[in-house]
Amino acid sequence: MPRVDRIPPQRHAAILEHLRANGAASIQELTGALAASPSTVRRDLDYLAERGYVERTHGGATLSASSTEVESSITSHIAQKEKAAIGRLAVSWVKANMTIIFDSGTTVLEAARAIADSNLPITAVTNDLGIAQILGSNGRNQVIVPGGTLRPGSQTLLGNPGAAFLRGIHVDLAFLGTHAITDNLLTDSSLDLAEVKRAMIEAARHVVVLADSNKFGPTCSFDICTLAEIDEVISDSRLSDMDRTATEAHGVKVSIARVGE
Repeated sequence: MPRVDRIPPQRHAAILEHLRANGAASIQELTGALAASPSTVRRDLDYLAERGYVERTHGGATLSASSTEVESSITSHIAQKEKAAIGRLAVSWVKANMTIIFDSGTTVLEAARAIADSNLPITAVTNDLGIAQILGSNGRNQVIVPGGTLRPGSQTLLGNPGAAFLRGIHVDLAFLGTHAITDNLLTDSSLDLAEVKRAMIEAARHVVVLADSNKFGPTCSFDICTLAEIDEVISDSRLSDMDRTATEAHGVKVSIARVGE
């Protein structure tokens, strides 16, 4: 297999995706899957293990059972095509002159890109500096960043004055991300982030959760809301029939974004 030049976060994302799909993998298996050298794969596994994302085994690794949140530099490379497809489908919710909350996260960021490309004029409220920049680059949009404290290692603002601002507004729509969807719960790894998301839900007339199929799994530490508190989930074609049926059983519409459409 020819070598593929990838930056470390891309390799780290590819390893995590491989482990999520297969449960465990040997160094030899990952060497073939990534078209990388064994020494590179070992270094990557050491990096991921040090941060609690994987557990090293003799000759390979397994996905960690912990709910440690993966750093954004890596998650931005996980399921890229699926996230982009979800973002494009999210535009179907948007009408000109809507006021929309954009949560932080790599999938919501793809929705922001698609909406900016659509040239639909909106008023956007977001706690994510990257999303604000994308939407602000379109001169037709008004972008409101409520403020707060920058979360280490990310472009997300948490706490006041942003949280207090969100509790005092009413918007047409919220695009929400989540760390996990499990049974009837949406959960996150950060208490502060979960609180901000709850304020966003309360402020919006309609709540659409943008979650690739990797997000359906074990619960994380902090509850965001139940499925009854949202209106729709947009996911990708790798979502299992079981997860889709379980979600729809709670009265939530599930839309599937397909790569290439």
